[in-house]
Amino acid sequence: MDDFRLCGGQVVFPNGEVGFGDVAVVGGKLVDVGAEVDLRIIDVTGLIVAPGYIDIHVNGGIGHTFEDADADGLDQILEMYAQHGTTSLLGAMNTAPREKRMDSLARVKKWADAKTRSVNFLGVYLEGPYYNPEQRGAHQAEWMRDPDPDEYGIWLDRFGDFIRVISLAPEREGALTFIRELDRVGIVPAVGHSMATGSVMRKAIDAGVRLVTHIYNAQSTFLRSDEGKHLGVAEMGLMCDELTVEIIPDGFHLTPEMLAFILKVKPTELICATTDAMHATGLGPGKYEMMGQTVWVDGNEAFREDRNRHAGSILTMEKAVQILVGTGASMGDSIRMATEVPARTIGVDDHKGKLLKGYDADLVLLDDHLNVVATLCGGEVVYDKAGCLS
Repeated sequence: MDDFRLCGGQVVFPNGEVGFGDVAVVGGKLVDVGAEVDLRIIDVTGLIVAPGYIDIHVNGGIGHTFEDADADGLDQILEMYAQHGTTSLLGAMNTAPREKRMDSLARVKKWADAKTRSVNFLGVYLEGPYYNPEQRGAHQAEWMRDPDPDEYGIWLDRFGDFIRVISLAPEREGALTFIRELDRVGIVPAVGHSMATGSVMRKAIDAGVRLVTHIYNAQSTFLRSDEGKHLGVAEMGLMCDELTVEIIPDGFHLTPEMLAFILKVKPTELICATTDAMHATGLGPGKYEMMGQTVWVDGNEAFREDRNRHAGSILTMEKAVQILVGTGASMGDSIRMATEVPARTIGVDDHKGKLLKGYDADLVLLDDHLNVVATLCGGEVVYDKAGCLS
């Protein structure tokens, strides 16, 4: 797409304020925001111009997973999420046997290296296998194990620049050593599927943990034991400023009251909206297979076969932002939780996540109900529902 200037719309500025202004794009980069520049004009009157959504925790979509899809399937995942405003994402890989994890990493790395994609694939988010079976969620307990340097050393040697986040239970033997190594090499250590107490969480934070995986889902909360009373992973996530917390704002993983509580007690600049979306996202209700087990999608929820626990979500970032606003967060803060915070969490905030001069022209155009009208990556149109950019 040629260089252009979007004019007439409202702009979501980096401070979260929303006001009228122009957004100018040259060579796939933002050259000015809020000022008039002599370029081809595209009238976006009545629309909102925001940074493209960044989803750091996506398992798959449209029938495909990052663990198993071929190149065409992986492309389809990105294309589907672009229709919902996502311009960058991390592909999540779940707990698996050793050989399966290595095969998945190699296949997705080969695909990602093969060509430049319109939607930004920024790397992978590894969930497990170093999780606690007591908080297994939809993961297979028999595949969980203690961190093994002979295993994760190969991940880091072969795929270290491709792995962005690794989520684990810090109470497992050898976990703190692994966390220190992740912090040393620049991979974000996260706590998930864990029964850690507050004292273990403090040790994990000191070792380098900076993220809590899907807060209030598959993790410890306040508990009493023979040794006394303890905060859990969730309370430490909310209390500690060293930690950013992931939220899945679908109304189910976090009820409206839970979401309102998190928004009240945790600064929004430390709340990262994610979807944890599974491969049935975009397909509708039905019976599916995931991680060697049956899962069900009913309405807007995904369940394990026993229907007692969720199995990821079928959420999109478009819907996540709408729900955040409906919960009472401002539009600016809701969008920042879906853009600026995830960019900072995975270390790409020097060129993504804000409408600032010199940043990538990853943009989403929204109507006044926050429905996605168009999506641009690097100044190129990847989705245009109403033909407003043609």
